Amino acid sequence: EQIMEPPDIFWELDALDDEIQERDSSNIGSSKTATTNDKTADEPQKRFIYYTKPLPRYLRKNPNGNLLRALALGMEIRTVSHDEYSRLFGGLHGGSSLAPADLDPPVPGKSLWVPQGGACGIAKPGSDVLAREIIDYWTLHGKGMPLAVCLPGGTCTTALLLQRSLDAIMDQRRKQKEKALDIRVVVIPCVGDDEYAMRQMISLDKAVGGAGRKEDLPWILKPRSDVEYGSARRRSRGYFTFGQPSKALLETYDEMNSENVSLDLLYGAPAWSLLLQHWRSRESDCPIAGRQLMYIHSGGLEGVASQLTRYKHKNLLPDAR
Repeated sequence: EQIMEPPDIFWELDALDDEIQERDSSNIGSSKTATTNDKTADEPQKRFIYYTKPLPRYLRKNPNGNLLRALALGMEIRTVSHDEYSRLFGGLHGGSSLAPADLDPPVPGKSLWVPQGGACGIAKPGSDVLAREIIDYWTLHGKGMPLAVCLPGGTCTTALLLQRSLDAIMDQRRKQKEKALDIRVVVIPCVGDDEYAMRQMISLDKAVGGAGRKEDLPWILKPRSDVEYGSARRRSRGYFTFGQPSKALLETYDEMNSENVSLDLLYGAPAWSLLLQHWRSRESDCPIAGRQLMYIHSGGLEGVASQLTRYKHKNLLPDAR
């Protein structure tokens, strides 16, 4: 039986697309990833309120990167303590797709709640567009080869919703007796580990009408067990600590830049560090083995300057660079 979380009419999470244009919005997340979209002069003015943990002192005094751009576009920051943040937005799977019961919306009944990572059904129209683009492209250029669509995961929302959108289109193709395509979604956890990613995807799948069955979810790319990671990453089973500057991430960032592939250091570099481990793998348990690879870039390039500044503060990057 499929169980969906009931809509929160106070926040009107399930507002229609054309209704959203007239509504205020509220969002939660990490100060490392804060961003918002461009505004044009003829758009109605909308408030964007962003809940986050306390900002580092340096960032408060010197906003830069994604944070500076978001503030310039009118984002309002609401900082809460670490304990309060965990109480409001925490949980084994990163919290609920519904707003916390004791968090008042800016305009009752006319506010849109967007949880961290966009982990809610309102993100589905975007995943539908992406799924159709992937299928159209692979139908024309795939030559019948199996494909692994790989993308970095924070809340793993994009991966989960993309899997659901692809499954729906594939089902429709089968009913119309169109040629089958072998496409799988592979998520690369960049926040937490594979168990955390699995919990988040199961929770979100149930929230948007799925059954939360593991066989319906994207594949998860895990760190190889035969690689020497050093003491810190051994403790996390080969995963990077999110947002923590790392020499290995910087090396991946530089390597991919030399191939004209621009990455950010929070999601792109960790994802490619694991992808490169498995690049020529033929092991049966490797979800990309024997497949062509399509990487979905998660953006974030506006934040590279501030990310590199943190690397300089950690003495991992020369001041002259």
